[in-house]
Amino acid sequence: MRLPDKFVKTMKSIHKDKAKEWLNNFDQMIAAYEERLEISIQGPFDLSYNFVAPAIRNNGQEVVIKVVLSRKEFLGELETLRLMKGKKMVELLEYDVDRGIMILERLSPGVTLAVIEDDEEAAYIASEVMKSLWVPAPNKTELETVSDRENSLKRIFNNNPNGFGPISKETLQEALSVFEQLNGQINHSYLLHGDLHHYNLLKNGDSWSAIDPKGLIGDREYDVIQYLLNKLPEKNVKDTIKKRVDIFVNELNLDKERVLLRGFSHAVLSTCWSIEEGNFTERQLNTIEAFKELCKP
Repeated sequence: MRLPDKFVKTMKSIHKDKAKEWLNNFDQMIAAYEERLEISIQGPFDLSYNFVAPAIRNNGQEVVIKVVLSRKEFLGELETLRLMKGKKMVELLEYDVDRGIMILERLSPGVTLAVIEDDEEAAYIASEVMKSLWVPAPNKTELETVSDRENSLKRIFNNNPNGFGPISKETLQEALSVFEQLNGQINHSYLLHGDLHHYNLLKNGDSWSAIDPKGLIGDREYDVIQYLLNKLPEKNVKDTIKKRVDIFVNELNLDKERVLLRGFSHAVLSTCWSIEEGNFTERQLNTIEAFKELCKP
């Protein structure tokens, strides 16, 4: 099985020597997984940070196998899948913590929400999934929190006190201040998906289901932001975001001011991450400016 060059490069960049060993033994591992799990693994889906591929069990059942190298990410996704079981979330069928393997249900037809051309229709569909997913935060958990996101931006600012790439010192300071303010005002914490956007929402029969949860503890307003930042047009970015925000606020009973402030602060953080990873684009600055405008009274 040939893995895409971009995926191989990403894995080596993130996981270093662990990835090299994993890649060197990949064919043997696939053969071992097939024998142990009694499945036939097909060619992979489009790969980003984990190996994900369709597979067929010996009894003919179509499933999906996912292999996650990061133990922390694996455990976070595993906990979130368990806690969101029975909601509009892909079902976890089997797993092996030591090997970082998950067997998941195969969603059919499995097209992503990105195929919906009407942006408002897509936002309404996404809001229906969100309504189902969010549950009160568990009392004990190792999942990442919105405070961890704040600390990530704080680290970046402390290491770059005069600005980071195209992001000015003032913008970093403002975003960090917003993070601190909003995190200090959370009355009810929820278990969030953590990376909910068009490509993590798949058609499942007559409805839609979420996949690939990261797991995040925080306020509900934070969980709509990744969607707001995704699949934006070349022009009229602010108008598109505004329409999406209005739909989410009305459908999910969210605080509009918090959504906009979360949008600005996370857009800054997300852009910083992209700069660190070397995949920054000028369009990301447009989203920061769009949220800045929308936050004005």
